[in-house]
Amino acid sequence: MDAGDWIALSTGAASVGAAAIAIWQARTASASASHSEKQARAADEQVRVANEQLQQAERLHREQLALAERIHREQNEPYVIVDIQPSDPASGTLVVVIENIGPTVARNVRISCDPPLVSGWGDDLTEMLQRALSRAIPMLPPGRRLEFLLDNQDRFENSDLPTAYTFTVESEGPSGSVESLEYVVDFGTWAESLMKNRPTKQIEEKLGKIQNAVKALSDSYKLANAPSIRTEHEHRRDLIRQQREARSNNGEPPALPTQ
Repeated sequence: MDAGDWIALSTGAASVGAAAIAIWQARTASASASHSEKQARAADEQVRVANEQLQQAERLHREQLALAERIHREQNEPYVIVDIQPSDPASGTLVVVIENIGPTVARNVRISCDPPLVSGWGDDLTEMLQRALSRAIPMLPPGRRLEFLLDNQDRFENSDLPTAYTFTVESEGPSGSVESLEYVVDFGTWAESLMKNRPTKQIEEKLGKIQNAVKALSDSYKLANAPSIRTEHEHRRDLIRQQREARSNNGEPPALPTQ
């Protein structure tokens, strides 16, 4: 092999080496580009996740703030209830109760009832009830309680009259309109409880307790003063015997013994 061949061979080897280096450099550049692209995608994903977490935190903060404001508002709002209940267990009288159990003044209180209230005591009382509920109450301070006569326990013996009513209450508080409240009242569910508390039941129970107390006191007195009572009875018998003997000696009819 002459010098020309060696030169050609060297030149070829150098070209192959250069090509190999170029290929390696190209692969390295491609790998670097791919790695950079992955890093860019990872960075974008981190930014996306961070944005989502930030949005979620902001949304949670808004919800917590709204909840805190609602709780604060509700804690300072009036709370008007409507119910039908016995005015006194001993009387058996049914009354419609309107009461503000909240901490602030209720204004412009409006109440509706379905079906309209009907009293078993006649049209006059029914009209009065419906008229009272149809009027707006300008002001109802905390703790204020209004009672309207409805019926008595004879109501449960009249099957033509309803025992269930739905009351809807609308009012205004310090922060404006209060959320409407709805109450379903069915006093037929506790009719038996009211019938047990008939008007004379508690009076009878109290009289029975008084009778037992008087009897116990009498028995205690008799036991403690038995000798004195026995002596008094003997003395009375002696007096009666002496009176009879005196009357007999004077020819008078004997007197009837006194207790």
